[in-house]
Formats: sequence, C-alpha cells, structure tokens
Amino acid sequence: MKRLLLSACAALGLALPVAAEDLPVLKIAVLKFGTVNWLMETITANGFDTANGFTLETVPLAGGAATSVAFQSGDVDMIVKDWVWALYQRDKGVPIEFVPYSNTLGALMAREGVETICDLKGQSVGVVGGETDKSWLILQALATKDCGFDLSEETKVLTGAPPLMSQQLETGAVQAVSTYWHFAAKLRAAGMPEVMGVGEAMTQLGIDPAPPMIGFVWDADRLDADLAGAMLRAAEAGRETLSDDAAWEPLRPMMRVKSDAEFAALRDAFQAGRPGPWTQANTDAAEKLYNLLTDLGGAGFKAEAGPFTPAIFNDPTAASADAG
Repeated sequence: MKRLLLSACAALGLALPVAAEDLPVLKIAVLKFGTVNWLMETITANGFDTANGFTLETVPLAGGAATSVAFQSGDVDMIVKDWVWALYQRDKGVPIEFVPYSNTLGALMAREGVETICDLKGQSVGVVGGETDKSWLILQALATKDCGFDLSEETKVLTGAPPLMSQQLETGAVQAVSTYWHFAAKLRAAGMPEVMGVGEAMTQLGIDPAPPMIGFVWDADRLDADLAGAMLRAAEAGRETLSDDAAWEPLRPMMRVKSDAEFAALRDAFQAGRPGPWTQANTDAAEKLYNLLTDLGGAGFKAEAGPFTPAIFNDPTAASADAG
C-alpha cells in the first residue's frame, strides 16, 4: 500500500499535491441505512479523506453479519464493531485494533408508569439484540444490585429487531424496551420516556467512566498504520463539522426521519456521543465491564468473546502525536 504523505499536512487539513487517482483507497463496510453513513458522507463531501492522503470508499451492505464477512474476507479494510467482537477476532489470531467511533450507548425506554428499573418486575420487556445483548446484561446486573431480583426471570422477555420492538412499545404490547441509541432517540422524539441510558447503568454499577462500546476496527497486518491514522483524523474532522447543527441539513434525506423532532433527537444524540482519546481509565473500565458481562452472560456470551486483551485499544494517531 502506498505510503501517505506527511501527516503534518493532513493534520492541518492541507490539500495534498497528489492526484486523487494516485491516493490509496480505504474501503469501509457500512449498513446500507446505518448511522455510520452520516459521518462517512460528511468526510467525503468535505474532502477530509483526500486532505488526509487517501480516498474513502464506503461499501453499503444489508446487515451486520454481511459487514463482518466482508471484513474477514478482506473485501474491506475497516468496519464499525464493538470491542467484544474485536476481542474474539484477536483470540483467533487476527491482530485487530480498535479506536472508539462513538460514546453513545443504548437506553431503556418505557411507557408511562415505568419510572425506574425496579418497576419492570412482572412486566413485558422488549430486548433488541437477543438475551445475551450487552446492554440487557448490564441492566440485569443493575436490577440485581438495586432491586434484588433477576430481570430475566421476573419479566416476560420478547426479543426482536429494533423497529419491531419500538412498535411493540408504542402499541403497549411491551411496557419497556432495551434498544440501540438511535432507536431510543426516535422513541424520545415520539414522547416515550427514557428510564435510563446504558452508560448511566454502568456508572451505577461502579464502571466509571462508561467505556465506549463501538469503534473502528481493522486488521493491523492488512491496513497500514499511517492509513488507519489518516482515516481516524478524517473521522475526527467529520465529527467536528457535525458539531455544528447546520452541517446536518444535507444529511436529512439519508436519515429518513419522520419529523423535525426525530431529526433533532438523532442529531443531538450523535453530537453528544463524540468520543475523546482512549485512556488507561477507559481500558480499566472496559476490563471491569468485560468481567461483569462474562459472569452474567455465561456460555452464550463467552462464545462471542475472547479473553480481554488491552492491546486492541491502539490509536495510531495518539502515537504520531506523542512522536511530534
């Protein structure tokens, strides 16, 4: 892979004196209608990729499994996944590295009458991601600690895709839903109360700071560290642009929102999730969370995760900053 030009130029956002066709191409797999597209579109529309010495190519796919397969087969260079998945790949011998994409986490949304997690006893609860979903396991741990009961045993659990679970909540088929951040934002816009965010639940369990769960992942044997760093700098430039509300208007069509309230809720949640540098405190919190999930998730969770390996949390932009 071609080496990048001086990273100092890229850091300043200077146009590089290289024809676009001569730049290395970085391919990232995304869900066809997923939220990652918002940042990728911002990067390419503003030329943050070429300013950092590469050309970004997004590869839209139908589902999360398809993005994983594309990455594992070498068809793409990067995907956005959680670090538990990254640990599993690392355990299989793939030198996966992870840098946070967003701090935004899921939430427990509910109908009127459910004000705390303890109010879920005896209720029907929708769970997005299945019964080994990490957010659901965290909420179970908090219910055991604060309420003295097993949430999975004392509720009627329905699992399903996010849109279906949102619909079940809105119609009253379930009284609460543990769901992903963007579906929680849409429910808030529709007037559904939020009982608590998953980050808040982590903090109440003594996991502080609540570590980001999802991030850019890549195979260090396949992707040049300079190019990975260039992508991360482009992503940060995109996040900085999206901190301005006006920058969201061009994205509105691809967000497929039903109302101004939904648009604002998604925008605000994305902006609130802008991650900072990964620190040792994040690694310590992630390990504590990993141990909790391993204890709660049993064989089902262990089948999805490898041993905790701090080496996956490696930001090449931090290394270049230290060198400078």
